[in-house]
Amino acid sequence: MSRNPYVVEIVVLQSGERLPMLRSRVSGIPLFEPTLYALTELRARSRAAATIQQALRAVMTLYLALDRLKVDLGQRLDEGRLLVLGEVEEVVRCCRDHLESWAFVDSSDESRQSAKVVSLEKARMRSSDVALTGVDPATAALRVRYIRGYLNWLATDRLLKLGRNHPNYDALKSTAVTVCHAMDERVPPSGHRNTVNQRMGLTPEMRSRLKEVVEPTSADNPWTGTHAKERNSLMVKWLHSLGLRRGELAGIRTTDINFQKNEVLIRRRADDRGDPRKHQPNAKTRDRLLPLSEDLASLTHRYITGSRRALKGARKHEFLFVANGSGAPLSLSSVNKIFVALRRKCPDLPEDLTPHIMRYTWNDIFSELMDRKQVPEEKEKKMRSRLMGWSETSGSAATYTRRHIQEKANEASLALQEKLIKGGQDEA
Repeated sequence: MSRNPYVVEIVVLQSGERLPMLRSRVSGIPLFEPTLYALTELRARSRAAATIQQALRAVMTLYLALDRLKVDLGQRLDEGRLLVLGEVEEVVRCCRDHLESWAFVDSSDESRQSAKVVSLEKARMRSSDVALTGVDPATAALRVRYIRGYLNWLATDRLLKLGRNHPNYDALKSTAVTVCHAMDERVPPSGHRNTVNQRMGLTPEMRSRLKEVVEPTSADNPWTGTHAKERNSLMVKWLHSLGLRRGELAGIRTTDINFQKNEVLIRRRADDRGDPRKHQPNAKTRDRLLPLSEDLASLTHRYITGSRRALKGARKHEFLFVANGSGAPLSLSSVNKIFVALRRKCPDLPEDLTPHIMRYTWNDIFSELMDRKQVPEEKEKKMRSRLMGWSETSGSAATYTRRHIQEKANEASLALQEKLIKGGQDEA
């Protein structure tokens, strides 16, 4: 078995623009139709590089499914056809899979090509395992929608080339509508009704435990070396104190921080030529100016003038958080690894502890503070939206305050139960 025959890679253009491409791993050549789709349909609409990358990963899933089914999409389009219902169902099933779990056959070995063909009955038998080992339902649904859009684009492009007088025009137009409708009907449920295991912020006990572990002097601190301990401790405190996304954190420059006023500017710098990272960290929300506490500002200044300055490579750029040894700007994958190390070292920390969980945690703490200060709901919403970089009409607050809302709902339920039970006893 070999690796996935396709790969989505990001190309950094001279302008600094990050352009994802789907290419053959063997030849290294980008696939023509997906590349044209990314350029004319996604990039032309000013979609972010991360969005284009996500769309192309979905398209890659489509091509992997078609390889399994031995379907030549180009030939189908020439014949005025697209997919039959069973093939649509197989594509949707593949969207539920972790691509890393797939077994791929080496395309250079002709004698093993038959192993790429799976019957629809075997695919159905395999579907029960997919439910247990597959991706999040929301991810699967997003893949199906991207694939539907790509197939519709392919069909539209071919129809425009054929012209209305071509004998295959009507057949292709009709089948494209049917296939897109069939995919719409098979978009996996997003799981929004499951409110039991949804992502939430850390409990007060877990917050205290995390704060204890990341201290550079802690016996449970998972890192070695002065720079790693100080940097990682500071990063967790930034996430905890400001509720930033990991991309926002990794994109902060020392020049974004005003130590006279203790402020930091969170800026969106899409396709920054000055950022050497291929996968450029970036802000997804609005630019905003955030205050820094005296303690956080002091720790940050100490890191910049101390262990960060000691790394020669860190003096060549302005990014705040840098890699050990090289001093290069810290990558997004390295930010994730910090939390992996925390979970491994301290099994008592939550299994879902990630940089993004800290954003949920910040929102819970903010809600608790607003409750204590008895801030009106409308004012609280405006304050939260500004600090998070959301528009005032955004509904994101409900997503990030699940734990606080659940605790308030539990309190109300218990109070109601107590009133009803006591009331019933009094009446008896």
